[in-house]
Amino acid sequence: MSALGVVEHLRNLAADPQNRATIVKDQGCLAGLVLFLDNEDVNVVVTALEALKFLSEFHPNRSKMRDEIGMVISLKSIVNKEGYNAKARQLAKEVYKNIHAHVPTAPSQRTSGTTQAFFLGNLNKRAKVIILQIKGLANQVTRKLCEEELLKVKGVISFTFVMNKSRCVVRCKLELSPEALCDAINKTKVLSAQQVVKNEHGEEVMLSFGSAPVSNCARGNSSKLPDYLPEEDDDVPVISDKALTKVGGEDKENGWFSSVTSFFSKTLYW
Repeated sequence: MSALGVVEHLRNLAADPQNRATIVKDQGCLAGLVLFLDNEDVNVVVTALEALKFLSEFHPNRSKMRDEIGMVISLKSIVNKEGYNAKARQLAKEVYKNIHAHVPTAPSQRTSGTTQAFFLGNLNKRAKVIILQIKGLANQVTRKLCEEELLKVKGVISFTFVMNKSRCVVRCKLELSPEALCDAINKTKVLSAQQVVKNEHGEEVMLSFGSAPVSNCARGNSSKLPDYLPEEDDDVPVISDKALTKVGGEDKENGWFSSVTSFFSKTLYW
C-alpha cells in the first residue's frame, strides 16, 4: 500500500466518529499521521491533515493529540510555510485550534495504561532515552550513514531522526553510555555527535565525547548534568522524521508502516 493509500484509509476511518477514539489510542496510527505531515507529496499531507481534523473533533482525543511528539511543531511549520498549499495551511490551522481548545487549567495526571508503545516493543521500563545532536546530519545519505552505525551498537533498542534539528533520539538499554553512541557516529569521519542534556535551569546544553567539539557546556561541568534527557512519559513513543527499531531481532524494514496496515484488519474490522 502506498503512502497516499495509507493516509486515505486512515482518513476514511477517522471520518466515522465511532473509530476516532480507537485510532488515537493506537499510538502507531497517530504517530504515523504526524510523520506524514513532512511528506514531499502535498496530497499526502492534505489527506493526513483531513484525518487529523476528524480525530481532533472528538474532544477526548485532543489532549493526546496535543501531546503527541512532533504534532504541534509540524502543524506550526505548515501554517507558517510561505507559498505552501492553501488547503494544507488552513487544515493545519484548524487542527491546531481544535487540539488547543478547552485546555484543562489543572495539570492532568499521567496514567501508565496498558497500551504498548508502537516502535519500542516491551522493553520500555528497562530503557532510557538519549538525544544526540549530530553535526553533518543534513540529508538522506548522511542519515543512512548514521543509521548503519547505530544499528551496529549493542544495546540500542530504537532510534528516530529529527532532521530539521539534526538530531537523533535513541532509546537504549540502561547500561549503554552516551559516549558509546557518540563514538559510533564519530567513526564515520563525516558526522560528529554530542549528547543533548538539560542543566539545572532547564536549558539545553551539549556534552561532547571524543573528537566532537565542545558546545555550550564545558566537559568539566558534566557532573551537574543528568546521564540522559528523560522522556516525560515512558509509555509515549518518540516519533519524528523517521524511526527504526531493533526490538526482538526485527530489522529496520519492520516499521510502523506495516503495523498501521495490520491495525486496519485487526482493530477496526471485526
